[in-house]
Amino acid sequence: MKISLRAFFVASLFASFGASAFSEQMQAVVTKASGKVEVQSGSSWIPISVGTTLEKGAVIQTGFKSTLELKVKGSTIDVAPLTRLTLEQLVAKSNKDETSIYLDTGSVKSNVKKSEDRAVGFKVRSPVATASVRGTVLEVTNKFRSTDVKTHEGTVAVWKSKNSGAAVSSDADDAAPAVLPGEGNSAKDVSADGAPPSAFTVTKGQTAGFQSNGGVSNPMNNAAKTAHGFNAASTQSAGAAEAESAPGGQPPMRPAGMDSPKSGPTTGNISVTVTWEE
Repeated sequence: MKISLRAFFVASLFASFGASAFSEQMQAVVTKASGKVEVQSGSSWIPISVGTTLEKGAVIQTGFKSTLELKVKGSTIDVAPLTRLTLEQLVAKSNKDETSIYLDTGSVKSNVKKSEDRAVGFKVRSPVATASVRGTVLEVTNKFRSTDVKTHEGTVAVWKSKNSGAAVSSDADDAAPAVLPGEGNSAKDVSADGAPPSAFTVTKGQTAGFQSNGGVSNPMNNAAKTAHGFNAASTQSAGAAEAESAPGGQPPMRPAGMDSPKSGPTTGNISVTVTWEE
């Protein structure tokens, strides 16, 4: 019985690395386009329209009053006007689909759909911050030296970016075995591959902000600021109402020992609950 040396080598290689080491490239399909929407080709910009397929490495930009919708398998990416982005990674591995976008400027809203039999990794990077999800709706806006992340559905892991430019995935990155997300809702579980200890989660209705100078606005201090402003406004409004109801527009006389209202935050008027995960 003769055995092909080549066939034996291929079979041995497959057994050594396993099926998880093999992958195939995905494409982003333009499903909606309005106004001036272009993709870079060398030093030129070429108009794109509905039906255009884009591959890893594509640099896309939208003009004034122009919008774009991309679809990557079951997930959609809505691109706002005056936005420039790079498709850093589009790869389907044996048990996980990986998509990564670098947002140079502008805003994107992503609706990431989970598959029943496959994990989905979706990442949006900017010069300032990184947002990683496993199936949710998030909005990332990159402005001058700052990035805002807002979660509409689900949980997003966010952290400050270390790299300031786009980094298209290498063949080795695409062929590497997928790292599956955890079952919990911590930043480490959600991101699965690369969330630093400083990463935190942003859940439905919460926002986070990152500044290039190192400033970070997380859901905890955002809630505290909101509560502070609400209490101050409520107390001042109550004092104004009393003044208007009193004769001559002056606050009514109070019994001895009762303090007059003061502007600023008070206690007992509002309860703020924030979920915070390191």
